[in-house]
Amino acid sequence: MTSRSELWVQNNYYIKSHRNGLSILQNQHPKLWRDTIFALRWFRLYYHEIVSPGGGKSQITQRLEKFFTKKGWQPVETQETTNVRIGKNFGKPSQTIYKDYNIVSKTHEIDLLKGKIAIEIEWNNKHQFFSRDLEAFDYLYRAGVIDAGIIITKHTSLHELFKSLGYLISTTKAVASKYGSSHTHTDKLENLLASNRCSCPIVVIGLTENIFRF
Repeated sequence: MTSRSELWVQNNYYIKSHRNGLSILQNQHPKLWRDTIFALRWFRLYYHEIVSPGGGKSQITQRLEKFFTKKGWQPVETQETTNVRIGKNFGKPSQTIYKDYNIVSKTHEIDLLKGKIAIEIEWNNKHQFFSRDLEAFDYLYRAGVIDAGIIITKHTSLHELFKSLGYLISTTKAVASKYGSSHTHTDKLENLLASNRCSCPIVVIGLTENIFRF
């Protein structure tokens, strides 16, 4: 049975599934889905944070992350060490090794991970960050570390809201100019998913005007 909180989230956020990501999250990881519902149900977008000139990780992202960290989610990096040998006749008595290499590769820091679900929050980065996120999710999925990834970003419709908000605090710069169409939003992500070969199941969550408060 769908809870009231889940219905509220479904009615006030944009949620889209790619490669059955939402089904995997709901059915295989119901506790992590409930964590997600909890965070989204009580999170809001506030006027004073949107119109702040900002710099670095936004207050909006930090507040949203806290709802998840309360439930035990945490930021992580992953590292893999691969041994590469140069030689000939491998596995034979005449095997010869000329050179032995240990290659270390790692991902950027994933915003949040718990169990086998990873989350990236892209409030207002350049849209190229989506490619980085999908590459990391695909790597972790192929390695069996995660079963699905969640990307939380602005719904594209928020650009109309930004146009109506005037100027950033103590500046002559329009709010809309801070949140340009070249930055992260749902249309950019879904266009990328349509053309990207990412095999990882993805849940797209768009923050909408329904959760905006003055």
